[in-house]
Formats: sequence, C-alpha cells, structure tokens
Amino acid sequence: MSDRLTLVEGGEAKAQIVIAAEPTETAKEAASALQEYINRISGAELPIRDEKEEVSGTRILVGRSEAVRQLGIEVPSGFSYQINEEGFVIKTVGNDLVIAGNEDWNYRGTIYGVYDFLERLGCRWYFPGGYGEVLPKMETITIERLDIVERPSFRVRNIWYSGWMPASSEERAEFEEWRDRNKMTSLMGLSVPSDGTIIALAPPDKYYESHPEIYALEEDGETRSKEMLCLSEPETVRIAVQTITDTFRNNPKAFTFGFAPADGHPLCYCERCQKGLKGFSGKGYGEPSLSDLWFKFVNEVSREVKKEFPDRWLLTNGYANRVRLPEGVGELSDNIGIQSAIIQACTVHPIGDPRCYQRQDYEQLLSRWTEALRCVFIYDYDPGKHVDNLPFPALHNLKHDIPWFKQRGIWGFWTEGQNSWMVSHLNYYVRAKLMWDAEEDVDALVRDYCERFYGKAADPVERYIWRLEGAVNDSALHIVWGYEVAWKAILTPKVMEQLDADLAEAGSLSDTAESTLHVRVLRMVQEHAKAFLEMTEAGDRGDYAEAVRWVDEMGRIREEAAKVDPALIPDPPEWAENLTAALKWYRSLFQELADRAGGARGELVTMLPREWEFRPDPNEDGQIYQWYLPGKGGRWPEIDTTLYWQAQGYQDERGVGYCGKAWYRTSFFVPSEFENKPLALTFGTILDGGGIWVWVNGFLVDYRKEASSKGPIDVDVTGQIRAGGMNSVALVVNTAPGDTRQYYMGMYRRAFLWSPR
Repeated sequence: MSDRLTLVEGGEAKAQIVIAAEPTETAKEAASALQEYINRISGAELPIRDEKEEVSGTRILVGRSEAVRQLGIEVPSGFSYQINEEGFVIKTVGNDLVIAGNEDWNYRGTIYGVYDFLERLGCRWYFPGGYGEVLPKMETITIERLDIVERPSFRVRNIWYSGWMPASSEERAEFEEWRDRNKMTSLMGLSVPSDGTIIALAPPDKYYESHPEIYALEEDGETRSKEMLCLSEPETVRIAVQTITDTFRNNPKAFTFGFAPADGHPLCYCERCQKGLKGFSGKGYGEPSLSDLWFKFVNEVSREVKKEFPDRWLLTNGYANRVRLPEGVGELSDNIGIQSAIIQACTVHPIGDPRCYQRQDYEQLLSRWTEALRCVFIYDYDPGKHVDNLPFPALHNLKHDIPWFKQRGIWGFWTEGQNSWMVSHLNYYVRAKLMWDAEEDVDALVRDYCERFYGKAADPVERYIWRLEGAVNDSALHIVWGYEVAWKAILTPKVMEQLDADLAEAGSLSDTAESTLHVRVLRMVQEHAKAFLEMTEAGDRGDYAEAVRWVDEMGRIREEAAKVDPALIPDPPEWAENLTAALKWYRSLFQELADRAGGARGELVTMLPREWEFRPDPNEDGQIYQWYLPGKGGRWPEIDTTLYWQAQGYQDERGVGYCGKAWYRTSFFVPSEFENKPLALTFGTILDGGGIWVWVNGFLVDYRKEASSKGPIDVDVTGQIRAGGMNSVALVVNTAPGDTRQYYMGMYRRAFLWSPR
C-alpha cells in the first residue's frame, strides 16, 4: 500500500466523493464544498456518489455513513446539555479518505472537517468574499496518510456583525461562509441572554394587568415599567419559575433559558429593591451595582427550576450594573451560566497587564466567576473602540488572553464585531484559529498570511503588522468602547514613518496582480490613518477649515477602498453616522469650530495658547486660595490642552489616572478693536465627570454641573474681557472622585476667543 493517496493527477479525477445513502443536509453541503474547491484548485471535478453505488478506486467518504462504520472509524457524535461533543475525524484507511464529524443537534463537524482538509491543501480564507480567499493551483493532488481527530478548545466560537458598520445580505451570507471555513459556530440552539429578555419571564401582555406588583417601580414612585421586573417581589420569582419550567416541558429539546435586563443600568425603585442594593459603585461597573439583588433573584429562580430540570442551564449576563460578583448571596446554583460582558475594561492591553489596572480587574473578576460557576462565556468587542475606522490590532492580546481563557475553563466567546475588515485586519481570522485551538501559534499564522497573501512582499508586511501591534500594546493609553481614541499619542511621527517605509518596501517587492492589490489596500489603510492624524493636527493648530478638508480626504479614501471591497473601511450606517468619532461627526465638529473661528458665525479674536498651566487639586483648595488669579499658588507645570491629562503622565504605574478636581489657567492678549463687541470663549472639547467652572480676569463667568461634552462649549464673556491688554482665564474640571470608570478627563481641544457676527 502506497504511503500517499492520489485524488487528482494531471487535472484528472482519481477519486470519488461518497456520501450516505440518506445523507444529512450538512453532509451534502460538505461534499459539495469539497467538490467545488478541488475543482477550483486542480480543474478536476470529483463526482459525488451514493454509498450504495458501485465505486472503484479511491473514495473520499464525507459524513457518517454505513461505509464509514464498516471501516471501524469512530466519529464524534451525540449531544448533551454540556455541549462538549463537537469534533471531526480525517483519516485514511487503505484507499479511502474519511472526513466526518458530529452533525447531531446544531453541530457542523463534517463541514469543519472538509474545510480543515482543504486548509491542509493550502486553501485560506482570511476575509469573507473573494478578496480574502487564497487558493493553491495544482494539477496533481496527493496526500500523506492521515489520522486526525480534532475537538475545539471552546464550545462557543462566535463573531457577529453588530450593525455599527453596514452589512448587506450578500455580505452577511459571505460572513456565514467564512465562519464555516474557519470552524466557527454560534450554536444558535442556545437561548442567549440578550438585553431586555427579562420580560420573557413575565410577558406584560399576560401579567401586567393582573400582577402589576411584579414589574419594576420607576423613579417617580408610581409608574410600573413593562421593561424591568421587581426582583424583590416573591411573586416575580414564582412566575419566572413557572415560565421557565413550562418552556422546558413544552420544548423537550430546549436546554437553556436566557434572560437579562435591558441595556443600560435598569433598577426597580421600590423600597425592598433599593434596600437590596449593597452600595457598591465606581469603576464603571454600574451605578449602583445591581449584582447582589440580581443574582439573588437569579439564584432563587435557578434553584427552583433545577428541582425538576437538573440538566438545563439558566443563562444570564454579567453586564453594566451586574459586572461585579454578588457579595451577600452565598453559593450560586450550579445550573446558572453567565455571559460576562465587561464593557468598561481597556481593550489594548493583555489580561493581567501590570501597566493596566482595568485588565487586572478583568482578570480578577473572570477568575472569580469561573470559580463560582461551571458555565461562563465571554461577550467582548472587536474592535474595542468607537467608529473612527482606524486600524485596531489585537493580536498581541489574543495570543496571551485566549490560552488564559482556556485555562480558566471559559466556554467560549460571543464577540460583537463589525463589517470593517481592515480595521480588525487579522483579528477575526486569528480569533477563529485560537477559538478552535487555543495553543495555535499566532506568529506562525501571521507569517503564513504574509507569505500567501503578499508573496515576495511578505517580510515588510510582517514588520508592518507587528510594528502596528507594538505601537498599540506599548501605549500608556487605556481605551474602551465608546470614546474617541487619541491616536496621535499612539501613531507617533516615528511610528508612521516606519510604517510608511515598510509599505513602500512591500510595494516595491510585489510582483503579482494579487499581491500588488493587497499591498495597495494596506496603503489605503495607512493613508486613511495619516489623513486622520493630519485632521487632528490641523484641529490642534486651530486650523479648523483644514481639518474639515482632511475629513473629506478620509471619505475619499474610503470610497476608493470600497471599489475593492465595501467592507474594508466603510462608513457607519445612517443611524450611526453622527456618533462620536464617526466621519460625519468629525466633519460636523470641525465645521462648527471653523464657523466660529472666522467662518459663518463669527470672527476669530485670538487662539488661546495650546499649553496651559495645570495643577491637580485633590483637596479642593484652589478656590479658597484663588488659583484662578495668575501666579497664585506658584508657577505650575504646563500641559497640552489638546490631549486629556491622563495621557500626559497623570496616572500611576498601573494606569490609574488622577481623579478629582484639576485647574487649567493661561493668559492671552486681546486687540483693542474688540472693545464693546460681543465675545465668546469656546472650548473645543472638555471631558468631565462632575462639572466645570470658568473664571475670566478673576471673575467666575460660568458653572455647569454636568458639562461633559464631545463638542464645543461656548461661554459668553462679553463685558469681562479687557480689550487692548492681557487677560487671564482659569478652568476647573471636576472628574467626580470615586468614579474611576474611565480616565479621559480635562481639555481635549484648543480654546479660542471669537466675536459672534
């Protein structure tokens, strides 16, 4: 017997695909995929036969069948509420090649086995659709003897398009195919604890009129919410138990029931529920923490359900005001599963990073959850930032974190993704590989990608990838979803110069149409990032019209990229295009500033200095000692007013930034021709957590209790300015001590004086 099997020789089929006499839909799909790709690789079309047909020569047995059983091959099979039976085999026996996997329940083992085999032949699917596909060309296909059994490291391996970027039905279908080709699964038989599913426990159309007491009392003390339940009401527990047990009785195949409050920080304001809150707050994990009250309720329901259904899971989420573990509930029932979603945790540093207290907290919280419960899976975000569409590499995190998740017994991942593939770049591909095998060599995956996708340009592209990863990982910034990213502090001129050089070399080495196109896309990504930085710098100079022009240049680059593939650097959909950091939002912001500073709305008087004196005021002494006057309290260090203070060194070695009141002050000259004219002082952006105070020439001209703004803040200073002389301004920003949710505080864009038209 030969050491190799020949499937195709000289472009002619030397094997036949054989499926069961009554094949499953999954097996038929897998057989068709194998036939299609062998044809595209070699030009040969392998016929698909029924196992009852007479077949001579080499057989490729796809899926479970009597023929596979007769060969004595054990194929993964079965299903239980532990959902740990997934897997496939690829094995040669004599002149036969078997590719078969578990197809019970929603498992797609045979599909994964076929695509795994095709990968061994050299096929790759780095991105969905034609752009990301790499296929070898070979007239002859021979394989070595194989004996492979694979099972995944994680049960749940899902990335889904959240909608922050548009995705057509065709793109969604391509994404589904891509997920199969990279052995991902959402296991949609799970009842996921999505936001707002708590109402499934007691549908208002069934219970609201007869049992109003089970619905949450709103803050007005009178209205009952149809979107939240009263967690301290005994009848709520009884009805919830009845709903869940009825569901399991009526649907014997159902093995999970998921429920969670609505998005945000919902509460019941009745006296008992408010008493059940234990006073924990801060760190962004909900204000106040609902964990003790929530998990007491979940625990009571779960214990009752378990009496009748010990082999079912009740799934909920640890999100928003339920991130913390409960402290006064005791042992949690072992039929509870939790989807842990810690949105307020830095996404640029690895779990447990000593430079990043947020990732240390994340490590501690997840360690405790996995000690408390048998079923924990992760809801995370990739990219872990808002919608600016600059590249957000995470390979340095994934190669560290996913093996740690495996070690902690995490069940898997429900990752909120976006249809913006050059923003996440290799993140999703590497995620998929690590979700299947947590020990996969990430460096080798990257090298394989560079060689297959960029050919002779592999070396400089590989340097580009890891240089970008290093710039993000080495940053002292701590970035979470929903905030602007201070990219100028990450993509420094030195880093950008090096990235430019890498891509220039890659361009000079590209020698095929495909590799040239692929390098050109990376150049678009780089030029898009450079345009963003130019926009930022123009804004920092106070040249807002120039900033608008760079916004438009970013739009032009996105349009160019869309000609290659609409999902490379897309614009957000219409409903999200005005969100912070969206292109339209930046254009609107800088146009507003341009209109004030010499445009349609006003005449620029003077751009205030970029560097101001700065002093933290943890004891709140400044107002008493009149720090709003020049020179009071001594000379202070200066700080850049275009970047929040935590990014300028005002944080400790663990990344915990200064929190409390802080003072800015400066002086500026106003020409005499503005005597008796209306004047306004505009701050481009101030990020606060508890108010701002503004003094001009020693006079308090403005106080705002909640001035947090991601756009211009205008202060009327008519009558307070001394035209023809020097003027002083002082700003106090309060960052709400105790709320260490996120350290993005203080002045974030230039201030200027202007005269409204």
